[in-house]
Parts: sequence; C-alpha cells; structure tokens
Amino acid sequence: MLKSIQIENVALIDKLEFDFSNNLNVLSGETGAGKSIIIDALNFVIGGKTSKNLIKQGCTYMKVCAVFSCPNNNEIKEILNSFDAFDENEIIILRKMQKDGRIDTRVNGVFIPNTILKNLTSNLIDIHGQHEHQNLLQDKNHILLIDEFLTDKNLKKIYKDWFQKLQDINLKINELNGSTQNQERLLDLYNYQINEIEDANIKEQEDEILIQKKFLLQNSEKVFELLSSSLETLNGSNSIIDKIKGVSNNLNNLIKYDASLHQLVERLDSCKFEILDIISIIKEKIDQCDFNNNEFEEIDNRLDKIKTIKKKYGPSLEDVFEFLNKTKKEYEKVLYSKDKLKELLKQKEEILEKTIFYAKKLNEERLQVAKQFEKNVKSELKDLGMKNVSFVVDFKKLENEETFEYNLNDLGFDKIRFLFSANIGQSLKPLSEIISGGEASRFMLALKNILADIDSISSMVFDEIDTGISGEMGYMVACKMANISRKHQIMTVSHLPQICAMADENIQVYKFVQDNKTFVNAKILSKNEVLNEIARLSGGVINNVVSLEHAKELKSRCNNYKELINKS
Repeated sequence: MLKSIQIENVALIDKLEFDFSNNLNVLSGETGAGKSIIIDALNFVIGGKTSKNLIKQGCTYMKVCAVFSCPNNNEIKEILNSFDAFDENEIIILRKMQKDGRIDTRVNGVFIPNTILKNLTSNLIDIHGQHEHQNLLQDKNHILLIDEFLTDKNLKKIYKDWFQKLQDINLKINELNGSTQNQERLLDLYNYQINEIEDANIKEQEDEILIQKKFLLQNSEKVFELLSSSLETLNGSNSIIDKIKGVSNNLNNLIKYDASLHQLVERLDSCKFEILDIISIIKEKIDQCDFNNNEFEEIDNRLDKIKTIKKKYGPSLEDVFEFLNKTKKEYEKVLYSKDKLKELLKQKEEILEKTIFYAKKLNEERLQVAKQFEKNVKSELKDLGMKNVSFVVDFKKLENEETFEYNLNDLGFDKIRFLFSANIGQSLKPLSEIISGGEASRFMLALKNILADIDSISSMVFDEIDTGISGEMGYMVACKMANISRKHQIMTVSHLPQICAMADENIQVYKFVQDNKTFVNAKILSKNEVLNEIARLSGGVINNVVSLEHAKELKSRCNNYKELINKS
C-alpha cells in the first residue's frame, strides 16, 4: 500500500508531503485547485511518461518520492533482489527529472531502469482515469476481463504451452517446405530439371567446339583452296619435297669427300619426314572440307538445344553444370525431408488435438464465467442507478471445427465483446459505440467492485471516476468505493460530497498566493474540517448551521455503512 508521498518542484507545488490511510482516501478541493497535479506526480513516480514542462517555473529539477509497504509478492521480491534492493518492510521510490529531461530513478537507494520500474509498480498500484475508460471500451480487452474470473487459473497456462508447441512445430514444417504436396511438387520440378540437363548429354565446352566446326563448314570452299595450294607447294610438281630429295642426294655424293656432311643429310631427312607428316594432316583436312548439309543442320540443331539449356539454367555451360549439381543436392535434401515431414505432421496432429481440446475447455470455462459475470455487472449497475440496463458477453461462434486451427491465438479461439443497453427498448450494441462518460465511470466502478476479491494490486487511484454522477447515485458510488477500499487501498479525486463523507481520510488540495506567486498545497482534514468540506461540496454555506447539520447526517450515514461492511 502507498504509505506517503513527497512532492517537490512539480508545477505549482513547492514542497508537499502527506500520508495515506489504508482504506479510502479522498482528494477534494475547488475546481482548478491542483488536484490533478498530485495525480500527475504520482503517475510520474511510478514510471509514467511526463513532460519536463511539469517542472516548477524557475527550478532546475522536480522530485517525487513515494513510500509503499512491501507486499508479499514473489514477482516484486525477484525484481528487487535482482538489483540487491529488497527490503521486507518498505519500497521507497525516488524519481527526479532535470530541466534537460534526464531522469534518475532509484528504488530503496538503488538505480533501476524505467522499464523495470514499470514492472515493479504494476504490482503495487493501478491508476484509473479517462485512458482506462478507453481501454475498457476496446473489444480486445474484454476477453482479458472475463479471464480474471476463471476458476482454473492453470488452464490458460496449459493452453498457452500447447499453443506454443503448435507454433513451434508449424515453424519446423514450414522450414521443410510446408506440406507433402509441396514437397512432391518440388521433387517433380527438380527431377524434371535434372533429367532435362542430363538427357541433353552436353559435354564441357561443347558449344565452343560446335561453333568453331560450324564456322569451318560455312567457309569450307575457301579452306579447301588454301589447303590444296599448300599441299601443291609441299608435294606437287617441283615441290619442296622434291627439292629436299635433290639436295639430300647431292650431299650423299659429297660425304666421301667430307664425312661431316652426313649430319646435314640426317637433318634434311628429318625435315622431309616432318613435311610428309604435315602433308598427311593437310590431306585429312582437305578430305573434311567437303560441305555436308546434313551435318551442318545437325550442328545447328545441337547448338539450338544447348542454347535452350543455357537460357534456362545458364547463362554459361559452366553455370548449367553448377545448377545441375546444386539441384541434385536439393533433390536429395527434399527426399530426406519428406520422411521427416511425415513424422512432424503426425506429431502436429497430436499437438493440434491437445491445443483444440484445451481451447474448448477455455471456451467452456469462459461461457460459465460469462453468465455469472453478466449477472454481477447488471446487479452492480442497478445499484448504481442503471435499473434498466442490459448487458451481454457476446461470443463469436465458429462455423465449423475445421476452422479451429486458423482461429487460434494465444488466448484460444474465442472472440468476445461486451454488448450494452442502458434503457428499455434500446437494442444491445457494442459497449464502445453507445456508453456515455458517466456510464463508463459507473461501469468501471462496477468492474472494480466485482474484481475486488481477486485483484492482487493493493492500491488503486481513481481520477474523477464520479464524472456525470450526482444525488443519491453519488451515495451508491461512495458505497461501492467503500466496498473496494476494504480490500484495496483507494485514492480518488472527487467533487461529490457523498464520496467525501465516505472517506477514511480526507485530503484537501488548495491554492494560495505568496509574494505575488501562486502555490498549490494540501492538508489532511480534521473531523470539523471534513464537515465543512462536505458542506461546501453540497453547495451549502460553510459554517452555516443547516449546511453543517446536513453534512453531519451524510457523514453519519456513511459511517454507519462502513461499520456494516466492516462486520460482514
């Protein structure tokens, strides 16, 4: 619970400190007295966003310190122990903002990041204002409210565990190409690509060889002429061969005179044999120069085939061979994963069955809870003056069980929204479409009264939750607040005399001027001052006998009610 707060240099507050009661604390004061500044300061110290413009004019910083009694809460203990900041008696939160926007946050003297602070304070205190009204109106939050009343708290966790298993196995299945049909399609594709390339029976650099051969065929006449001329020169009449033979004979005849000439004869013979080999090759080339139209067409067709393969799997033959090797590996991989996928799909059937089973269990529990919740809400709202109210927890029905898997999320398959009608003859419509500000305030209070038995947060702040309420209805709202405050500490800003009279501690916020400067201060009211404040809020004259008598009657009525609920 919030024991005390110290505020320094916040807006019009110079220095302010006061303690809180464990039950119902009511902040009252003239309109514009600065009550919202105290709520802003409290919101700041528990980690809420704020503007540096909230720093008091002329000051370089603002500082707020809140002291909480330490509840028996394992999450709080774990957070504080992780920073070596646990104290079994108190949690002292000190937050300071500099003019440049820098914020220093300390819990029990230890620096703590703001994200951790929010986790900590979310277990200590809950502030309700217009923003919370908006959250209440959003359909997505209605299922969370219903789940607060589930009798089997472990059921939701069990479902979430199975749903997580379902997500995990779906991820593995997707990594293995999603489905057996998809794998069959991939195997067919890879098999077709492999066969198409292998059936083409392409050799390395075959395209380059064929292009060269085609070029020769296209120029065979010119090649034949040049080769024939070369052959004639080498082996025709008066050819090089004949001349070499003549020189060789002459040198043989001279060997008897000069034996060293024998080496020259051998060299000439060697040249002769080399030229004869060249002649043989040229003759072969000449034989090949005959233009064969069928062969030319075959080469052309073969090049077209290779071009098609390269266009699909290339652009080069080297790329084609690389693609072939890669595709063979992918084929083997999918072939292997096909068996793995069958195993995963079998596991998924079991997991999905369990997930749907617990989703249905959640649905059954929610349906039961919803019926009682409807009764409780209507009862509370009737107590708050909404006698003709109709309220239904609407469940969106699924068409058939085949759609279950596709409608599952971490909360199950239920889609829930609150339908509301404030008056007889008015059809039920979504809460967000028709509820007014005053109705929303009463609805919030009704919910808090219903949640009082199960809500673990010890302190709650209501920022003008009595908006749009007056008269006897104000007394009913005050009674509801008193009910909640017997199980939770309540701090509320109010303009209603009935709520002021129901308070266990009254804090009056007021403005004063000193040295031509305006300040905001607050004080805890004495019994007599409480009566004066009730009289003022009732529209009577302070210290007027009639107004004070009315205030005493109202205070006595509220005290009697608190005594009654204290005994129950």
